[in-house]
Amino acid sequence: MKVTIARRLGVGVIAALALGTATPAMAYEIGPHTYPGELRFWTEGTPDRGIMNIKDTGEDHWVKAEYYRVAHADDKLTLWNKAGPNGPADNDGNRGTVESGEHSEIYKARGTVSRNNLPDYHTSWYTN
Repeated sequence: MKVTIARRLGVGVIAALALGTATPAMAYEIGPHTYPGELRFWTEGTPDRGIMNIKDTGEDHWVKAEYYRVAHADDKLTLWNKAGPNGPADNDGNRGTVESGEHSEIYKARGTVSRNNLPDYHTSWYTN
């Protein structure tokens, strides 16, 4: 009888520890982040942040989002927006926004303003 009670208590303690140390499976979105007067970028997607968005908020330069996905951690991907702030809307109705397809989680991203014959402007790299 005492062995059965001790065994049940042991199982209960192990279960409580496992639940108490579990982490949520949902990833937090990256952004939105901006380069004032030029661009805005962010991730979205359920259950993870698998979609990259880049919105052009300026008139003078093309903009792009550079980002990394978990499935191809060593490959920097680029999402261009060359249509300007009055360009087509993305799937959510955001005018002047280009949206990637939904794939593996995006774990790092930055926005870039492309300037012909001059160094590009970059935001910092963001992870959330």
